[in-house]
Amino acid sequence: MFLADGGGGSAPAPDYSGTQTLQVEPESIPGARDAFGAARDRVKAELDKLNSMEIQQWAGDPVSGEAVNKFTERTSTDIESARQVLEGYLEQLDRAHQQLDASYRYYVETEGTNAALWGKQA
Repeated sequence: MFLADGGGGSAPAPDYSGTQTLQVEPESIPGARDAFGAARDRVKAELDKLNSMEIQQWAGDPVSGEAVNKFTERTSTDIESARQVLEGYLEQLDRAHQQLDASYRYYVETEGTNAALWGKQA
C-alpha cells in the first residue's frame, strides 16, 4: 500500500486492555530479572542516542525548515513518535525489572538460599 492510498499509518492498538501479568516460577526469577534489566539497558541506550540526535535544516530554505519541524514532531513529540513509544516501553521494562527484583529479594528473605525450595536440584 502506498502513502498516497492512505497507507503508511501507525498500527492499530492491541485488543487487550487492563493490567497484564507475568507468571514466573521462583527458580526463574533471577534469570527473568536479569533479562528484563538487560533489555531495559539496551532500550535506554537507544533512547539516549535518539535524544542526542540534532535535526538540522538540510538546505537552509523554508521547505527544509518545515521538513525539520514535521520530522521532529513525528520522531519526538507526537504521541506515537519513536521517542514516546520507546519511553513507554522503557517504563514497562523498568517496572517489570523492579517487580522481579522485589520478588527475588522476598524469596531470598523468606526461603533463603535453600536449593530445594528454589526448585533446584542439589
